[in-house]
Amino acid sequence: MCRKYGIFCLLDFRFFFGHVLVVDRVILYVNPLTFPIAVERRISACLGGRPVALAPGGTDRAVVWSASPEAALAGVAVGMPIYQALRRCPDLVILPPRLSLYRRAAQALEAILAPVVPVIEPHVLGHVYGDLTGTRKLFGPALDVAAKIRREIWGRLGLPVTVGLAGNKVVSEVAAHVLKPEPVVDVRPGDEPAFLAPHPLAALPGAEEKVRVQLARYNVALIGALAALTRVQVESVLGRSGGVLHARAHGVDPRPVLPPAQRDALHAAATLPVQTNDRDALRATLRQLAERLGRDLRRRRASADRLELHARYADHREADGWEVLDPATDLDTPLAAAARRLLDRAVTRRIALSAVRLTTVLAAAGDVQLSLFAAPAPVAVVRRAALNAAIDRVRRRYGTASLRYAV
Repeated sequence: MCRKYGIFCLLDFRFFFGHVLVVDRVILYVNPLTFPIAVERRISACLGGRPVALAPGGTDRAVVWSASPEAALAGVAVGMPIYQALRRCPDLVILPPRLSLYRRAAQALEAILAPVVPVIEPHVLGHVYGDLTGTRKLFGPALDVAAKIRREIWGRLGLPVTVGLAGNKVVSEVAAHVLKPEPVVDVRPGDEPAFLAPHPLAALPGAEEKVRVQLARYNVALIGALAALTRVQVESVLGRSGGVLHARAHGVDPRPVLPPAQRDALHAAATLPVQTNDRDALRATLRQLAERLGRDLRRRRASADRLELHARYADHREADGWEVLDPATDLDTPLAAAARRLLDRAVTRRIALSAVRLTTVLAAAGDVQLSLFAAPAPVAVVRRAALNAAIDRVRRRYGTASLRYAV
């Protein structure tokens, strides 16, 4: 138990006259229907009812990032090349993804949940877990709260959503996805295995295509068929990860709802003096930004495990991309190489750019158990670290322009 604002907060149990009363977990999952396309339709009403797909521009070999229900009925699927999608649906409307717009919409959605959902965990873009455990006396029954959330999201944002309610994250997510005609689906405690059993394995979080192919060899296509096997049988096919999937098939998921960790970030931006789509000029600019970020990271004695690129086109559209840095680094060369890859992957339109920005997310600090027999760092890494340290010393003394990398 913990005391906060003079009130006893009870998460999993509460004491009452010497007895322990179990408090059932109440987890909700908010599922916006085709979220990015719904956001686009909110802005452009003319898209309503038309088959719409999101895909990067610049080449007809780009793949579909999201498809509306109308496009899906015509045979358009996520991951399909644009040329193939247009063959199946000639009147398909193709729009470039606008990730910054979708992020703002996702933040607005989370702001609607915040007053009545104490703990919120963003899942994928626009999709959110929430923990309503112990809030009945404050906000009323969870079913009423879920219905209110759905009405407010529609009224304020114009986004259709379904909400799943259950005792854990995996069942609430399945409930929100598989019964889309129902606005709110409430799975009561004890009903989880019976609710999950008739649904296909594809509906179970964690049952990726590779896993489903392996299980199909044993004629396991439904969640109930997976639950009917023993844990040993599932692990003999899928390995240790099979134990987790087997538990989820029974409706067991102990994962808590956790708010996103707040981590520091460093930014380096440049407004291009002349709007350009010349790749060599853009790579040179990104190299300078990567050097600036590396210098700031080393000054803070920190490293980054994620690099993000934000680019603005001359027509004011935007492009975004990110890459995980594994291992985390503070060196100029890996940062610049990651920036080049992001440029090639995210900036696909044949339109000049007016500005670019790089962002590094600092690696989370934590206690690390060192090994007595750890392998030494590769020679190339040691040499790069020494080179960056020497460059930093020269630049501190003679200025940042005193040394430059060859383009």
